[in-house]
Amino acid sequence: MAKECVTVVEIGSSKLSCIVAQRGVNGIFNIKAKAVVEYAGFFEGEFIEKSFLEDAVKSLFAQIQSIYKKKIEKIYVGVPAEFSKVVSAKEQLIFKFKRAVKDSDIQTLSENASSKIDVEGMEVLSINPIYFTWDDSRKTTEPLKIKASKISAELSVILAQSSFIQTFNKIWTRIGIEQVEYISEALCEAMLILEKEERERTCIVIDVGARSTSVAFVKGDGLTNLTSFSMGGSYVTSDLSEACGIAYNDARNLKKQIVLSLKGGDNDFYELVTLGGRVVKIPLNFANEVVCYRLELIAKTVNECIRLFAKEYVPYYPIYLCGAGVSKIKGGKDFFAKCIGRNITYGVPPIPAMDKPENASMLGLVSAALDENS
Repeated sequence: MAKECVTVVEIGSSKLSCIVAQRGVNGIFNIKAKAVVEYAGFFEGEFIEKSFLEDAVKSLFAQIQSIYKKKIEKIYVGVPAEFSKVVSAKEQLIFKFKRAVKDSDIQTLSENASSKIDVEGMEVLSINPIYFTWDDSRKTTEPLKIKASKISAELSVILAQSSFIQTFNKIWTRIGIEQVEYISEALCEAMLILEKEERERTCIVIDVGARSTSVAFVKGDGLTNLTSFSMGGSYVTSDLSEACGIAYNDARNLKKQIVLSLKGGDNDFYELVTLGGRVVKIPLNFANEVVCYRLELIAKTVNECIRLFAKEYVPYYPIYLCGAGVSKIKGGKDFFAKCIGRNITYGVPPIPAMDKPENASMLGLVSAALDENS
């Protein structure tokens, strides 16, 4: 029997991506179709050039349908951190007599929490357990079949902006998509890159994208906090363009040459062949300083997010870095770690041939969609 495919859409801060995939052997994903469309993106939770958003989505699906000929009836859509919020909830069930905890009990705890959540302008995306407590306050992340007279749950509730969902629902209806499920990009990413054992303690996942950076605090099967700000790798490109007096697309190519660990002399340059065919010499140290300035700003803001949202033992939280904003700059991770003052590990998807930090968010969505679909 053929394994079923899922269609996943990632709403990035500078591009829209879509993948049709199925689960393969040995942990791989079989990608049946893939498309990317650049668009104006979003800034501080608002779409720039919103009137062109539908055209960008239609272009994306036209590309996908030209490759994947079957009718797409259901899609999974990742909700970015800038359109999301995390709140915590506590729920408890007391049984008439001591008995084994069942699946239905866990479901009831979530449903009870969901019925009490009322945040204006937001909708519940998912409710995920951080940990459970049973009887005499003993903690566990695996409560099923434990014999208890009462069970309590510390829950993570992820919310999405209603306006985000309404905007896209109108677009999907016009495209002819019959079923849509919205899932948290930050949660899916964290669940893919972090092993269950790692999530028994609080971990921090930083995703630096093109124009947006998110900071997620991960514990158990949920997020304890989530925050984001509008700054990322494309700001580095803009800085290089402005400081070096070159076109934005030339600055993109210059950024690929940058090696932050290099310390040059007065006669050391990056040689750039512009799109117009000219050869431009950019002083090595000057270009590196421009990149470092922006990365320091991003790191400083990340540190502020950590300081505001962490509850305790911050110096001991492991930090994982995802996204292309820093990871694709040579020497970027090490410089970023130095700015934050912490060791940083790349957050990579455990998928053969796709294990790069810039793939973490999309493959996290694909993995979650496949799990849900099965």
